[in-house]
Amino acid sequence: MPGKTLSTLALALLVSTTGPASAAGDGNPPRIELMLRRTVPITGAENRRFELGDRMAHYRVPGVSIAVIENCRIVDARGFGLKSWGGEPVTPDTLFQAGSISKSVTAIGALRLVEKGVLGLDEDIRRYTKSWRYDGTRGAVTLRQLLGHTAGTNVAGMKGYEPGAPLPTLAQILAGETPANTPAIKVDGQPGSRWSYSGGGYVVIQSVMREASDEDFAPLMRALVLSPLRMKASRFDQPLAADRSGSAAHGTAADGSELSGKWRVYPEQAAAGLWTTPKDLARFAIGLARSARGEDDAILGKEAAAQLMTRGPGNWGLGVDLGPADGPRQISHTGRTIGYTSMFVIYPDSCQGAVVMTNGYDGGWLINEIMRAIGDVYRWPDRKQMPAQATVPLTDAIATRFAGTFRLKDFPTERFRISRNNGGDLYWARDGHVGRSLLPESSGRLFSPDSVMTIEAIDPDEPQATALSLGFGGGTNLAERVD
Repeated sequence: MPGKTLSTLALALLVSTTGPASAAGDGNPPRIELMLRRTVPITGAENRRFELGDRMAHYRVPGVSIAVIENCRIVDARGFGLKSWGGEPVTPDTLFQAGSISKSVTAIGALRLVEKGVLGLDEDIRRYTKSWRYDGTRGAVTLRQLLGHTAGTNVAGMKGYEPGAPLPTLAQILAGETPANTPAIKVDGQPGSRWSYSGGGYVVIQSVMREASDEDFAPLMRALVLSPLRMKASRFDQPLAADRSGSAAHGTAADGSELSGKWRVYPEQAAAGLWTTPKDLARFAIGLARSARGEDDAILGKEAAAQLMTRGPGNWGLGVDLGPADGPRQISHTGRTIGYTSMFVIYPDSCQGAVVMTNGYDGGWLINEIMRAIGDVYRWPDRKQMPAQATVPLTDAIATRFAGTFRLKDFPTERFRISRNNGGDLYWARDGHVGRSLLPESSGRLFSPDSVMTIEAIDPDEPQATALSLGFGGGTNLAERVD
């Protein structure tokens, strides 16, 4: 079992650092791996901290790699855990799939082509590509819209392909033709009218950049972004070259086991095709910060940087999430492919930030805990803690009320189970997925300290609940018992 592997090896918290770095200035990096905190603090234990190894076991994540940025310098880069269950240790040079963080890197490449006069931000995209056409009845699609997810294009995410399986060409992906496993990319909304996340739009950008420059995407991105920012370990080549596969972490499946075939191949390079390390992504983030700060020798000139940082619908700039409008300036993006989860964030005005990459399918909650620890130690400008939540003792009556198998009323194929784990605590998990701990707020309501999820019995007086209301911070879903 993955959890047993983690426990047996104690993760060793294998560490390698780059350069002098310490908030205390003693030449050693702060022990952020001992400073993790959950999303929701518990009343009476507001200051409790967790060890990274324990939280990796909790989320069934075999490996983590981090890079910390302070004053526009990488001050800490370390690997923790394993590249695969029972395998070699993660180091700062271990490669991970960046997922949708690829979009941020692609956006810089596209803006550099705008600076060179090869592309225009607000021209009809059909001027630059013959591989993708649309009828235009809803209005013109522009590069600005595609970069900012307002073009009305479809296909939110990519499924990836088993290593060795037939890969579609770019034209086949755009047209949704076999062996492509996603539908044809089309405009199904009014361009410019609203924000709607679209990986398909970035496949169109890939086609545009390739045709406008007459260069293949991977070498083009190396010339435009990777080489100028000294991202020597990074590559957009898909599939990953055989001589680099030994440096890569293996992905994990939704249930926490090792992914068959080690990883998936993403010919949708602009949307999800980047292999990289946190150190390289930290160099990229510093490049973004220096551009946003208007520094003369930044990767983007001042006009292109201003376009990148212009807040659009959904608090998005061009290829990057700009965070809340009422907070400090920040630039971030998350990334997820089948088997990997990652995130970068940087605050350009103080030039502080971090990159966390994992080979965990559901590593996002762990990344949030690591980012909170880094933010606490390095005193990031927006660090905050949710209000503490009071709990009541877990009784057999509460456990009986909630334990069982349920399905979502509006999505009946989506099922989850609430059960007691080996320690006697309640645990929520979707079918085939790693789950989350649950604590009782009252006899009829549970919450997850790992997230903002709440679960409430519709009729709190039923000894065994027949219907539940699930809250996820952005709405609710009803679920009905099926066991």
